[in-house]
Amino acid sequence: MQIDRRLVGFGLFLITVGAVMVAVRQGLIPDDTARRSWSLWPLILVGVGLSIALARRPGAAIGGLVLAVTFGAMAGGFAATGSFGFSGLCNGDRAGGTAFPDGSGDLADGARVTINQACGDVTVTTAGGSHWSLSGVSPDGRAPRFLGASDTLRIDASEGNTFGLDPSAAWDVVLPQDPLLELAIEANAGDARVTLAGARLSRLSLDRNAGSIDVDLREIHAIDELSLDINAGSGTLRLPAIGFAGRLSVNAGSLAICTRPGSGLRIRLEGSFASSNDFDEHGLSEVDGAWQTQGYATAETRIALDADVNAGSLSLDPVRTCAG
Repeated sequence: MQIDRRLVGFGLFLITVGAVMVAVRQGLIPDDTARRSWSLWPLILVGVGLSIALARRPGAAIGGLVLAVTFGAMAGGFAATGSFGFSGLCNGDRAGGTAFPDGSGDLADGARVTINQACGDVTVTTAGGSHWSLSGVSPDGRAPRFLGASDTLRIDASEGNTFGLDPSAAWDVVLPQDPLLELAIEANAGDARVTLAGARLSRLSLDRNAGSIDVDLREIHAIDELSLDINAGSGTLRLPAIGFAGRLSVNAGSLAICTRPGSGLRIRLEGSFASSNDFDEHGLSEVDGAWQTQGYATAETRIALDADVNAGSLSLDPVRTCAG
């Protein structure tokens, strides 16, 4: 029987990716260590060197196996944390940046709010009334571009930055709690924290590309629909005590879901490739192709999520993330 060495290498790669993701999720490998998985790159040279030195000799496959394990460990660390340790390039430097002029206005019922940040940190919170505000810092004190009217608020990265990058940009956006809003946030690199206590939302759309995002819906007053996309990043989703439907997409990243006691949760996984989850460890069972908590059908509060996870992980209530 002849073994296809290419399949052996690919299988070992997938095994290593999954093993690292599980080890990080279980706390066996610290997050900081996983984020530095890129530092294994010298082993790539070792693997290539072994492949060349042992070509057409006994043990020639060793080089390929070293490469498979190395790439698997790097990919697993990246998928588990959503970072290769380079996120500091776009972290908001509040001490080193220059405060830009504040912006503010009022929003009416049904207003659409769009926040697009290319690089840096963004914090979104809420306050009573219909008033919104924007403050923060940027490298040169230049404010983000924003268009504000009673039915629309759009905030974008300022003009004149190379490739739109603001390494020391940090925005603080305060949204009103009284009007019903449609909120869309796209954040690329850096860190984002979205805490929507008291908000009323018809739709919440979040797009996180690289970096991290923490979405706190625990005290939200109303939400009809959620869409959360994480690409090459990590996220935390803190669920409310009210029912809603949502869609999750995690590609080369990780998402921790923090549940509320007594709430029913149903997650339908679609198109998952090289992904992992710990649903069975938390007592969820598969019913009609979806994972759900015990008593979901009769729960007073029901949250239904569709999840598409590729080279990523979903975890429920990890202590290190959800305890706070």
